[in-house]
Amino acid sequence: MSDRVIVIVGFALVLVVALGVVVVTHVRRDLVAPVGETIAYLTHARVVRIVAVLMWGWVGWHFLAR
Repeated sequence: MSDRVIVIVGFALVLVVALGVVVVTHVRRDLVAPVGETIAYLTHARVVRIVAVLMWGWVGWHFLAR
């Protein structure tokens, strides 16, 4: 398997897991908070928002830029 195929499979796996989490949060609202509420809670602090932007930039620079 080439590196390109591994990366594509990895992104597809992340997408499937993310969609699964969204489905679970809609089906079992009593156990799991919705994704939007969770992200809003986690990014309430300014430092966390800055770290999230820096991490997103690092991921974009190292994995998505070609």
